[in-house]
Amino acid sequence: MKTVLMIAPYFVPRRRVGSLRPYKFAKHLTSFGWKPVVYTIGSPDDHLTQHEKQSLAGVTVKHINPPFDRTTGMKSERDIKPKYRVWAEWSNRIAEWFDRQVPMDTWVFLFWSAYSKILEQSKSLNPDVIWSTGDPWSGHWLGHKLANDLKKPWIADFRDPWTLSGLSLRERSYLSNLADKRLEKKFILAADKVIFTAQSTEDIYSNYYSIAPEKTATIYNSFELPDQKELASPEKEWSADIDVSKLNLIFFGSFRRLSPINPIAEAVAELPEDVRKRIRVHSFGTLEPDDEETLKRLGISSLFKTHDKVVPEKAPAVFASADILLVSTSRERKSIIPAKLWEYMISDRPILSITPNPEIGEILSKSGTGRHFHNSNTDGIADVLKQAVDRKLNGEPLFDIDRKPDQIRKYSAKNNTRKLAQIMDTLAGDEH
Repeated sequence: MKTVLMIAPYFVPRRRVGSLRPYKFAKHLTSFGWKPVVYTIGSPDDHLTQHEKQSLAGVTVKHINPPFDRTTGMKSERDIKPKYRVWAEWSNRIAEWFDRQVPMDTWVFLFWSAYSKILEQSKSLNPDVIWSTGDPWSGHWLGHKLANDLKKPWIADFRDPWTLSGLSLRERSYLSNLADKRLEKKFILAADKVIFTAQSTEDIYSNYYSIAPEKTATIYNSFELPDQKELASPEKEWSADIDVSKLNLIFFGSFRRLSPINPIAEAVAELPEDVRKRIRVHSFGTLEPDDEETLKRLGISSLFKTHDKVVPEKAPAVFASADILLVSTSRERKSIIPAKLWEYMISDRPILSITPNPEIGEILSKSGTGRHFHNSNTDGIADVLKQAVDRKLNGEPLFDIDRKPDQIRKYSAKNNTRKLAQIMDTLAGDEH
């Protein structure tokens, strides 16, 4: 069995964006003749679920433990005692200033300090291929350095765009932004294969860097087919106050700058009051103060409900409580396909996409799983919501869609991992 060294800064049980993609690859690679060894940032306060433990039985996970971690276990301001708030505010400002100055991200210092040990272990493993994912983009720094020192083929997995994104994910200083651009080019040119999660992202990077077609590929994010026995277990249930007489839209996440509340809020506000009051929009976590102000200004605060965040295993139960599953991204993120789109596909509930990327509309159309609207099409979104309200009252299908199971199955985690394994086989000199 061949060995792949996977650099995944975020990996389960850490519950952050980016942890599920490498996890799904790792758990299925053994089915295709590959032994994954994963290097990830330790997260001792998080714990694997029983299902995750079973799924990773054939995977070696090595933790790089940081001396401190600002990305997990951070207290909100309301949880900090008043006498410590000034100190907490200043320490956060200093940390944020430092983050802005550092190229890539500050995890690079952790990888740099642990590099000798990682290299020594990697030599004994003698991997056939090295795979790294970003962001955090320092994962590519580690993947690139190991590939050079071990003289092994390297796959750079770009989830979202880095410097070519239409919207900066975090504030950068001029010098760190310039350094990021140079590092991105360096990594793109050095990698033996560059993988993206959307065809639109691949097109942008291929054109900008004049990359040869054979050097790039798109492997979408994916969904796992649920185990019916597991779905029936009590720990997979979700208890929430859902009024089934309303049209319930569920956004499986928190409304934020990258996933704005405004497009759906403005469409709901445009509806006649008798239609509007029959709609409920659900999300998880707390709303940002600006979003609360938006809902208050539009007079629709009572129509938006928030719930406590849930573990991924409860997702099918959450989806089953929805009439419509909502996807929302910032209009500046024109080449993004949110990972939750694929998770929604395991449900039989229709998907409403309010995003600027037409590729999402093509996927929904081909799979028969939902409707797509650009963020600016408030009238169109309002019209489809009104129709859905009327159709629910009449017991009719909410959208005119025809689900295509064969097409949907193409987006499963195992099928996508097969594509990755084929790429790795080629780079390792085994095309069979």
